[in-house]
Amino acid sequence: MDIDGQTLAESVAELVRIPSVNPLHAGPRAEEHGPIGEGAIALRLAERFDKCGADEVVLDEVLPGRPNVYGRFRGRSDRLVVVDVHTDTVTVEHMTDPPFDGRIEHGSVWGRGALDTKATLGVVLAMLDAWHRDGLRPEPTLLLVGSISEEAGGLLGATRFRPWAEQQGLRIDQMLVAEPTEFRPVHGLKGLVLIEVTARGAAAHSSRPDLGANAIEAMAPVIAAFVAEHERLQSLPPATELGSGTVSVTRISGGTGGNVIPDRCSISVGRRIVPGEDPGDVLERMSAIARAACPVPCEITSLLPLRPDGKPGSPAFYQRPDTGFVRFLARASGTDPAVAPFGTNALRYSGLANELAIFGPGSIDHAHQATERIAVADLVRLADVLGAWLSPA
Repeated sequence: MDIDGQTLAESVAELVRIPSVNPLHAGPRAEEHGPIGEGAIALRLAERFDKCGADEVVLDEVLPGRPNVYGRFRGRSDRLVVVDVHTDTVTVEHMTDPPFDGRIEHGSVWGRGALDTKATLGVVLAMLDAWHRDGLRPEPTLLLVGSISEEAGGLLGATRFRPWAEQQGLRIDQMLVAEPTEFRPVHGLKGLVLIEVTARGAAAHSSRPDLGANAIEAMAPVIAAFVAEHERLQSLPPATELGSGTVSVTRISGGTGGNVIPDRCSISVGRRIVPGEDPGDVLERMSAIARAACPVPCEITSLLPLRPDGKPGSPAFYQRPDTGFVRFLARASGTDPAVAPFGTNALRYSGLANELAIFGPGSIDHAHQATERIAVADLVRLADVLGAWLSPA
């Protein structure tokens, strides 16, 4: 059955009007519109799941006031599929548009989260609502997951959902992780190790640098060593379409005054991981590089929360582009499979489902900007693809 664009747009707009800024992106403008975090939208989703005929609705508190929400919709078969949509958004402090008005104008729904990624959530809810009213059910059993903390904080919602699903004994046939991919089914993402390196020097008056140990100067050869490591990685032949691993120094801080030799300097370093690399091994190598290059004592700290297995970092996600689910999404949307440079919840889901793809309307290039919108025509196109996948009857 067809669902008109206005209905789809209104469903998305309702979600946009519920602020759900990630607490790590908080600011005064976001706080003007209500509590920070995903609590309000999780409660509203639980209500909508129930009204759409969910057989089970679970609010799973990951952090205080920040629950994941799961809705199970029984299908005509026991085959289980999952749609995972993160409920948090990035900051609104730099937005030039009203951040949460959810207006439908010029053929688009506007507001923070409209693109990234309440579009998929709104479309799925509109479809489930229409099917429920008409007494229809999807062919597979559908588990709809609203997960917290994808935009910042280490994919905590996905980190929590995976062991929950395993404890329930769920056998997931296909899993769709919603992100803006321009309707291209993404089958590969680089993983991540993120560290902080802190050099410990000794303070002194800047007129007598010989009496101190300059931590900022000590960090210079460390940065050079990481640049050399990046260049080494680029010389390696890539094993998959994801290319080679990369190293980026992304932040530096240190010093207390213009006339004081700095006794401390810290940098943040990100290492993107490709298939076949183990995050633990990468972390050890990065730590060894820093210690070998730093002429003063240094400390290395992993900045990502541990995975449920107690290991650091996120391994790469990769699935061959010729799997049935990826080929179906490409065929249904008239696109080609792709890999992507950005991270998603899929980094926590490798092996959880028989087949997994990252998929959704709009482009990641337009996310996190001063304005945000999703075209109504893309919502209609998404509903067609998802309808073909879920085959209601």
